[in-house]
Amino acid sequence: MRKNVGLPLLLAAAATGILLFQACLKDSVVTTYKVYTPIYALKSTVLAALNGSPSQPIHQAGQLYIKDNYIYLNEPDKGIHIIDNTDPTHPLQTAFLSIPGNGNVAIHGNILYADMYTDLLAIDITDPRHATITGGLHNAFPYRSTTPDSNFILTNWVIHDTVIHSRSMSGSQGLYFVRGTNILTYNQAAASLAAASTSSTGTAGSTATMALVGNYLYAVPERHTLGVISLANPNNPAFVKNISAGYDLETIFPLRDKLLLGSMEGVYIYSLADPAAPSQLSLFSHGRACDPVIADAENAYVTLRSGTWCGGAANELDVLDAHDLSNATLLKTYALNSPTGLGKDGNTLFVCDSPAVRIFDATHPAGLQQLNTIPVSKAYDLIAANKRLIIASTDGLYQYDYSDPAHPTLLSHLLIQPTANE
Repeated sequence: MRKNVGLPLLLAAAATGILLFQACLKDSVVTTYKVYTPIYALKSTVLAALNGSPSQPIHQAGQLYIKDNYIYLNEPDKGIHIIDNTDPTHPLQTAFLSIPGNGNVAIHGNILYADMYTDLLAIDITDPRHATITGGLHNAFPYRSTTPDSNFILTNWVIHDTVIHSRSMSGSQGLYFVRGTNILTYNQAAASLAAASTSSTGTAGSTATMALVGNYLYAVPERHTLGVISLANPNNPAFVKNISAGYDLETIFPLRDKLLLGSMEGVYIYSLADPAAPSQLSLFSHGRACDPVIADAENAYVTLRSGTWCGGAANELDVLDAHDLSNATLLKTYALNSPTGLGKDGNTLFVCDSPAVRIFDATHPAGLQQLNTIPVSKAYDLIAANKRLIIASTDGLYQYDYSDPAHPTLLSHLLIQPTANE
């Protein structure tokens, strides 16, 4: 699935849009709207302030990643919270990497890779409290540009109410984005965007858009492209190439020498026989919908969800026969409510499916048996490993012990504190 489109991204894509209103209109109306005005800072200043306050409150949860005894939780467009999970009953916020425009994280050895709008940063986290930037790759994600001046970066927004005289606008959401004298509605900005638009590594959630395989990082720099980045020198990633890789790409899941790319049309399967030049093996097509995908040696699991900007009407779990990934076929479809992220450990499958997380016995994928549900109503992604389930929800980070999958026990809940504007 694709994350909710952030305000900075909408503004950047819509910066050249048309003025919403003109002077001297007939039948004008006076309405109060929230206006978002961007705040910029020198990129050098932002990078120097990488190590933020460890006690920085978590206001919004994003991508989830685990490695060793640490949880790395992205806060969309803000940075990465590093949480010491040595004692899962008492997770401790240990550090915060202040990275404006951040949405993804991946770790190889002691180097953390994170996007900062258009750039990819390589960060040494040997000491998480005193992280240092070792290198980076400029313009790795060009579609996320927010300013024509690469020396500056968008860091925040000033939100205030304003009165606008305009024609009556049915369907307006009351949100406006301002750059100079241009004012655009939320819908106009979104339309403009759509037109433009303990191993050495850790484990990512199912909604990740970056993946590490060997000495390469694979990412989705824009919706129709697979980016290949060499980590031969881990401290200084090097661009290799971008590959046209299907349409409306949303997620990446690595499986041995393969990549499974979840898209709104299906699952694209790529071979890494030549890791510097991935080649498409096959495509499993489904109805248009948002879909993360995971897989093991025998089967792939895809969730489809309706009611989103992806379109489509399906709410289901598709199980694929993945013995031959060059010809993946549908094994069974299960009707669900509104599924999002998912994960699997051994024969236990977990699926975020509002208003709960479902637990299945997947010993027989063509005959899944639901064992129980976990009452986390706003879950959107999870990671399951070593009988420990970490659930990312819009209201917090939950941890469960599933030594007995039919009777999981709550270990902890790290609360998220919404901002006043949410």
